[in-house]
Amino acid sequence: MTNRSLFDRALDATVALSFDRTGFARHARGFDPADLDVDLRGRVAAVTGANSGLGFATAAGLARRGAQVHMLCRNEERGEIARKQLVEQTGGDLRLSVVDVSDRDSVARFCADPGISRLDILVHNAGALLAEREGTADGLEVTLATHVVGPLRLTLGLLPKLVDGPEGRPARIVWVSSGGMYPKRLSVDRLAATSGPFDGVAVYADCKRAQVVLSELLAERLDPRVVTSNAMHPGWAATPGVASSLPRFHAVTRRILRSPEEGADTVLWLAACARIGGQTGRFWFDRRAVSTHLLPGTREGAEERGRLWEQTLAWAGLPWPA
Repeated sequence: MTNRSLFDRALDATVALSFDRTGFARHARGFDPADLDVDLRGRVAAVTGANSGLGFATAAGLARRGAQVHMLCRNEERGEIARKQLVEQTGGDLRLSVVDVSDRDSVARFCADPGISRLDILVHNAGALLAEREGTADGLEVTLATHVVGPLRLTLGLLPKLVDGPEGRPARIVWVSSGGMYPKRLSVDRLAATSGPFDGVAVYADCKRAQVVLSELLAERLDPRVVTSNAMHPGWAATPGVASSLPRFHAVTRRILRSPEEGADTVLWLAACARIGGQTGRFWFDRRAVSTHLLPGTREGAEERGRLWEQTLAWAGLPWPA
């Protein structure tokens, strides 16, 4: 072990000096530039929440490399503005689909779209961090529906279209989670709560923990030769969502936040890098597989993992394909 590796480990242990832009700069010194020197022509991608922040940066990176990118955005006006910007910036093939991931019918319409016959990359990026509890038309809390139930509905609806692509490379599902999940232990009961005090930040963190576990559970059930599932966290990135939902955090950290492109780097890497195509069921940060548990007492048991799987399928109203 070199002095540099010891030094880097010490800085990473502080969290702040790992999740911030200086952490990205340190970690990026070990990146292989060839990993993203790829041609994605002929590949089809879908990115939720693609009109801003990490989703916008991910869509841009995929389009620049030749992929056809479907931008799944809740707001048509903001989505179209973003699509035009991305076309100007990349010259790529970007297509807008108005999809609210928290809405069952909206997801179902996209999954049934005959214009999408196959899909190589699915990025679950759309997010919601609310100040007060809100419900969906089918009775789910919006944060849960956006981060957990909606993405599973979308995955199951698109599964017949997620097929191994050119040269036998598997399709890829990427879940954009958050380092904010680290203090949380998976609790299906907390996810299911419909009354009582509402702490939007805590609910968001619970849902981000659930995303990581769902990614692992999907990976256990999918043939990795056909579809892989991985989760990642972007560190602390300067996005419109952070600025609006966490104004105090943004005010204190804005000088050290990563750019959206830096935050989205590992999303793009997981979606596009050829040499990691067979990796599945792992959790990534700055192109490195990392532990999902940094604090004692946060590791869930097999029973709770099973409860999450069965309950999320029930919420989604969809069976696992036989």
